[in-house]
Amino acid sequence: MAFSSRAVVAVASVALLVAALASSAAAEGYPVEYTESYYDNTCPNAQNIVRSVMERSVAANPRMAPAILRLFFHDCFVNGCDGSLLLNSTDSFESEKKETPNASLAGFDVIDDIKSELERSCPATVSCADVLALASRDAVAMLGGPSWGVLLGRKDSRYVTKNATEELPDPRNGHLDVLLGVFGKHGLDERDLTALSGAHTVGKAHSCDNFEDRIDGGEGYDDIDPSYAAELRQTCQRPDNCEEAGVPFDERTPMKFDTLYYQDLLFKRGLLATDQALYTPGSWAGELVLTYSRNQEAFFADFARAMVKMGNIRPDPWTPTEVRIKCSVANGRRRFGCSARRCRGTRLHRSGISKSLRSRGVHGELRRASCSVMERHAAANPHTAPAILRLFFHDCFVNGCDASILLNATDSMESEKDAKPNASVAGYGVIEDIKSELERSCPATVSCADVLALAARDAVAMLGGPSWGVLLGRKDSLAARMDMANKDLPRPTDSLAELIRMFKENNLDERDLTALSGAHTVGRTHSCEHYEERIYSLVGQGGDSIDPSFAAQRRQECEQKHGNATAPFDERTPAKFDNAYYVDLLARRGLLTSDQELYTQGCETGNLVKTYAMNGDVFFADFARAMVKMGNIRPKHWWTPTEVRLKCSVANTHY
Repeated sequence: MAFSSRAVVAVASVALLVAALASSAAAEGYPVEYTESYYDNTCPNAQNIVRSVMERSVAANPRMAPAILRLFFHDCFVNGCDGSLLLNSTDSFESEKKETPNASLAGFDVIDDIKSELERSCPATVSCADVLALASRDAVAMLGGPSWGVLLGRKDSRYVTKNATEELPDPRNGHLDVLLGVFGKHGLDERDLTALSGAHTVGKAHSCDNFEDRIDGGEGYDDIDPSYAAELRQTCQRPDNCEEAGVPFDERTPMKFDTLYYQDLLFKRGLLATDQALYTPGSWAGELVLTYSRNQEAFFADFARAMVKMGNIRPDPWTPTEVRIKCSVANGRRRFGCSARRCRGTRLHRSGISKSLRSRGVHGELRRASCSVMERHAAANPHTAPAILRLFFHDCFVNGCDASILLNATDSMESEKDAKPNASVAGYGVIEDIKSELERSCPATVSCADVLALAARDAVAMLGGPSWGVLLGRKDSLAARMDMANKDLPRPTDSLAELIRMFKENNLDERDLTALSGAHTVGRTHSCEHYEERIYSLVGQGGDSIDPSFAAQRRQECEQKHGNATAPFDERTPAKFDNAYYVDLLARRGLLTSDQELYTQGCETGNLVKTYAMNGDVFFADFARAMVKMGNIRPKHWWTPTEVRLKCSVANTHY
């Protein structure tokens, strides 16, 4: 199906908005790679593939064009344009598709078909959220409407957001101020509301419940043409409640994208209360209805502009995201490891750095080096992944994530490696190997601090845990602080109050503390002194703190190994990133005092322990969010001297 001759009328008027939104996103810390050219190098034929499948699907079923447009609206209004609407239900969450406002949505299979073709051409590259944005633009053009440049670079949420009923407009509420409030929450104004509502120039309502009050004397009854109300009442008396055939929003040209929808409003023939509310006398929306009813080009230009704006609604920054391989299923349920696919979703944030790295070809090299070296080391030594994760924690808690823990001692400086809390820290050689590969490909470009942040994310993914977009752009400190390492790292014997205090000093709250402690679902402690007081002194004191059989088991091992026993934090699945650690806490089988302290009755941490023990998906989401937050801990003083080290163990002045 060819696009109409009017399809490009709005492109020029939208170009400035596209540029402005990209700049605004960068300024707010969002990824700057939201551009029309995002896939030009990685999947140059992406837009042609989307258009070709759309044309085929709409030719087979014309209803799919308005259906896809509606899908995009319903996705973007619930935690941003993140493809969460496309996810099917799982054992731990119910799909957004099941919520009442989404009951009659269609077109999911069309998006799946487009994604399948894209996966054959460029695997794990184009997000489902971007597929939906492009398909919506093409749907409008195929119906005779405008076209526009689509900003690309969205990622797909790993989880659903269960608040569609709250976030989406209620079709029965005909109050303009309520509509303005719903749109205003997403940064959309009265012009956007009026233009975007013009999408009802195509498509149908499939339940009389959406407008029965309006035609039967309820809200909106005084604002409807009586003859139109009578027609609708007769339609709704059919046994199927109009669900099969549907009732068109625009009764004259329901499959043509034009301005007749607005002309209907002038004559009180808007189907929904939310439609007719736009033509409120004295309002700006009312004036725009008049304008659009007389001037199709004005409507097309404003609609294209508003679609770009709506498509720029972002999910919460801590939302765990990825590029899904299949739009209805998160990748975490497909169980592939830290491969080229897993790494392809790495996001480069912070405007200056990400732009610089991408322009010098570093983006792909960074993904490849981190994943390939991590996989090689993890295959040789299964303890590598937990070790790298611990290394990142111990770096960030000492004057921020600046790779100071990687520095060796010099004649004038003690190394943080020699601090007591870091005595058993390992994985330094892995970071050096990744850095060496990067130096061969892109010298003096990627900081050791960023290498550590990426390697920690990949370590979690390889262990079966979540993945997330890593904020990049850190620099490496020139100096280590052994004194701070001895003072600022949490101790295994700390109380809950002390843990909360130490995390709060780094702007991490109790939810972050509880989620990040879940890193102890993998790894081991290498000295009985970390928990000997817990297994000896606390036994017999009411039995509230430790399971006696667990304490006896640990005492026996420590005595046999003369205090040097190696004990897993999570005794059941010590090499798998899951929620068994929290299940152990409920059974009073936490290894360290600082672990068991989380399950303190009446505290937020205790409630979260129970939540995570019952719901691994919630834990994964909170852990990913907290890792991003922790990875953003900066050095305490802005004047801290930094650089991009050439070798992670040595400052450049000594190299």
